[in-house]
Amino acid sequence: MKERTIAAISTPRGSGGISIVRMSGDKAFNIAQKIFSPANGRKIDLDKDNRKMRFGKIIYNGEEYDEVMINFMKKPYTYTREDVVEINCHGSMISVKKILNLLLELGADLAEAGEFTKRAFLNGRIDLSQAEAVIDIINATSELAQKQGISQLNGSIKDSINDIRKDQLEALSRIEYSINFTEDGEDLPVDNIVKYVESANSKINALLNTSNKGKIIRDGINTTIIGKPNVGKSSLLNSLLRENRAIVTDIPGTTRDSITEYLSLGNLTLKINDTAGIRDTEDIVEKIGVDRSIELSKNSDLIIAIFDRSRDLTDEDKKILELIDKKKSIIILNKSDLSTKFSKEDLKIDVPIIEASIKNKSGIKELEDIIVNIFETDDINYESTIITNIRHERLLKSAKEKLESSLKDIKNNIPIDCVEVDLRSSYADLGEITGDSVSDEILDKVFKEFCVGK
Repeated sequence: MKERTIAAISTPRGSGGISIVRMSGDKAFNIAQKIFSPANGRKIDLDKDNRKMRFGKIIYNGEEYDEVMINFMKKPYTYTREDVVEINCHGSMISVKKILNLLLELGADLAEAGEFTKRAFLNGRIDLSQAEAVIDIINATSELAQKQGISQLNGSIKDSINDIRKDQLEALSRIEYSINFTEDGEDLPVDNIVKYVESANSKINALLNTSNKGKIIRDGINTTIIGKPNVGKSSLLNSLLRENRAIVTDIPGTTRDSITEYLSLGNLTLKINDTAGIRDTEDIVEKIGVDRSIELSKNSDLIIAIFDRSRDLTDEDKKILELIDKKKSIIILNKSDLSTKFSKEDLKIDVPIIEASIKNKSGIKELEDIIVNIFETDDINYESTIITNIRHERLLKSAKEKLESSLKDIKNNIPIDCVEVDLRSSYADLGEITGDSVSDEILDKVFKEFCVGK
């Protein structure tokens, strides 16, 4: 891989003011110098021009491709720790594609997805958790997600994992000493080993306890709006989004399928599902929508249940109350501007209840404030170590299970060499998070999530 010089477009597709074509590898400078003509006529001096933008044109075989700003960056102090060239051209897809094709014609290879960041990892500039943080920053949908990505890019996950592995290594070294350098029946006191294993396990538990917050930070709060037909579900979605996203009519059953939209709310991102009205129906299509509404609510982080206060409570309303019981939910008593048929107390449920008139926009601000309070994020700052990556969570759980197995074996006086197997496997699991012990298959899977130019 290192023998290839790679090139790719690093900016999004479409027209814009500027597009960037990036090259990395031993041939990068040679290829760029063949096609770049400085505007001032002064030749490129790779020592003086290192990390300086030069203005000129891309010209090859008499054809002028574009006016550009070009940057030569010498290894090892680059993103990939290889020689890197970045060509800033006009943001026309015609221009940028022509320049990329020219680089490929002169000996560069088209970069694979995430190959620039993969090279940064393979060349030791970042570990695997930091590489994954790059894609988290690119895909961040909230300020909090972006801050967490930066924290992990700065090494917060790496430092935490290395701290745990240090404890594991202390335990393993004592086991190795006991196996190889003591006489039969003269093993080291197990307390010396247990202390480090318990310390590592405690630190893993602390990280795992952040994973629920991490899911919310990365994916947003999975929020489902439920209620009977015509209670104001679609109107609420439109009010929260400040646009007419969902169709609103007086005809029951207008929404037959779920609609999903994303909304920024302070530091939070809400993934809002507007669902079909929950009721008994003979309409096959509507029934599928109702079943989907119930299923979405079961898997939600938050349920917003809307009731029409101008109508009497029905058996269908009571089913909805049963559905949200003991779940994180908020109730909206809509149409409170009309004559009311029941009170808050009639619901007999201990969740936040808002009296609202969605039509008149009343109650919306109160709803937003309650959501922010429920999912309080003030205790999460960019320096906190939060597990936002599912792969990391899975490996931490596996490492924890093996640590606890080794602890149990130690306390049950299982031979010390048997204890070592689980402990060493746990150590390897954590190594997969940082990339110290990871297969090519896992690496390929991680970097396939990247765009080609990163």
